[in-house]
Amino acid sequence: MLFFIGQVFPYIAAGIFILGMIWRVGTWLKAPLPFPLTLLPAPITSSDRVRRICGELLLFPSIWRSDRGLWLWAWLMHVTLAMVLGGHIVGISSVGLQFTELGFTAEQSLALSALMGTSSGVILLAALIVLLYRRTAIPEVKRLSDPADYFDLLLILAIVVSGLHMRMTSLDVDLLAIRAYLGGILSFHPIPIPHQWIFVSHFFLVNVLLMYFPFSKLVHFVGSMVNQSILAAPPPVYPTPHKANNPNLLPSARLWKGGNAQ
Repeated sequence: MLFFIGQVFPYIAAGIFILGMIWRVGTWLKAPLPFPLTLLPAPITSSDRVRRICGELLLFPSIWRSDRGLWLWAWLMHVTLAMVLGGHIVGISSVGLQFTELGFTAEQSLALSALMGTSSGVILLAALIVLLYRRTAIPEVKRLSDPADYFDLLLILAIVVSGLHMRMTSLDVDLLAIRAYLGGILSFHPIPIPHQWIFVSHFFLVNVLLMYFPFSKLVHFVGSMVNQSILAAPPPVYPTPHKANNPNLLPSARLWKGGNAQ
């Protein structure tokens, strides 16, 4: 079982994730647009488009305008999740000594890395609990929620709890062994997974999430990039050229633009 979880399952999960994301994004990009969807006032230059797209993806102004309570916890959840992901990449690759590049001692770097990782994890855990509570306590949100919404939150919660369990308990997690193991996975020379049940559980859940991600509502962040690029497209120039046979137009639109059907 450990051989499958540690040396086979990660490649299955990564393959499904990559192929699933290619399929999902390809499906979005192939969808025809019957008419321009630019939101006014439309950005004129490419830099204006980049600013609008980044502003929506980073600050969620549309959620801020509609529900500021949801905005706070959704924003905290996404920001701390990004910090945790970045911290895993940098922290594991440098074994917690990344801050020595800024002049800190090894002990100070380890302490600062642990502080930032733990605090980000705790805030992420709190945000997830609040978002889960909103789905059960607010009638309108509860009515609109389906089982997949609860499963998404519970899966991420399980990953966060297992990660915090490694940080905040007396369990001795060998970062050097984990680094060597992950390096073997990435270099396609897998070695046995460290025999620490909490890490095995955490790593297994992460791979389940990776495999599930392209087919879930969690992929909305990637979808938002595509959506915002459409909404922030340059404004249409009128009058538009006559294209009665444009395959991207709906039948009703082709009839309208082509005049009376002959």
